[in-house]
Amino acid sequence: MPLVLTTNEFVPNPDHAWNDVEGVQYHYPNGYKNKIRPGEEFVYYRGVLRKRGPRGQAEYFGRGRIGEITPDPATVGQSRPSWFCAIEAYVPFNPPVPAKRDGVFYEIIPQNMWRNGVRSIDQATFDRILEAAGATTTPPIAVPISAIGRPEEADDLIIPKGKVVGAGKAGGVGYRRSKRAKEVGDWAEQLVVELLKTQGGCADIVHRAAVLETPGWDIDYRDENGVLHRIEVKGTVGGAFSAIDLTANELRAAQQHGSEYWIFLVANCLTDHPRIQRISGPADKLTAGTWVASPALYSVSLG
Repeated sequence: MPLVLTTNEFVPNPDHAWNDVEGVQYHYPNGYKNKIRPGEEFVYYRGVLRKRGPRGQAEYFGRGRIGEITPDPATVGQSRPSWFCAIEAYVPFNPPVPAKRDGVFYEIIPQNMWRNGVRSIDQATFDRILEAAGATTTPPIAVPISAIGRPEEADDLIIPKGKVVGAGKAGGVGYRRSKRAKEVGDWAEQLVVELLKTQGGCADIVHRAAVLETPGWDIDYRDENGVLHRIEVKGTVGGAFSAIDLTANELRAAQQHGSEYWIFLVANCLTDHPRIQRISGPADKLTAGTWVASPALYSVSLG
């Protein structure tokens, strides 16, 4: 039976805060262990509390499928353990679907059940929510770059090691596995190009990937001192990254150009609320052991 997974923007009681990462993983107490099973489909739900500004509407904001389930290492052996499940096939809703349609809730449930972080939902209601999102037969339409204001700058798009299911696995956040990977990547690159155009101090901006050039980065520009900066863009529809893919060409370029080589992480791609984190000198992080690279693909000549 499909599920509703609740993950709120703002949780006033820290005792009720969980290590959820949109489109990546869901963290939950033992009480929901028998509800959450690998392969189950779900819709995300959030209530009215928001991190910034006034209260928003209660709404469903994405769909996905339950993946690998693992125990929370911090609670192993305790009387009340908690669990992580990976999120697969995540698709955000653009725009979100309000919890009410024509003044009537999609979920007809007792009032006290709205407090449940995980709820079962009948197939007919699940299908109605997907239909309202336009996500039944075709992928949702990406929000045009022209409709987005300045994206939010972030410093928390990297999930610390040990805080995510499957940490250290290549493509751990579905970056390459997504059927829309090219669309997501192209969208993220264009967002960065438009950001550079508006931020000032950026001249001679060239979108290399758009003209099928592969120097080891996607975009470059010169700053006010004439220094050339090279940017490799990585995008995900999820809320954060635990791993990214770097080609051998990209890794060589990062090692060659040091602090003038950048990785721009773009989360919440295709939506109207993307977030960007800028990282300078990724090769230094690999040398220092802060990041770890492992081969994920080999070319094998046959015959």
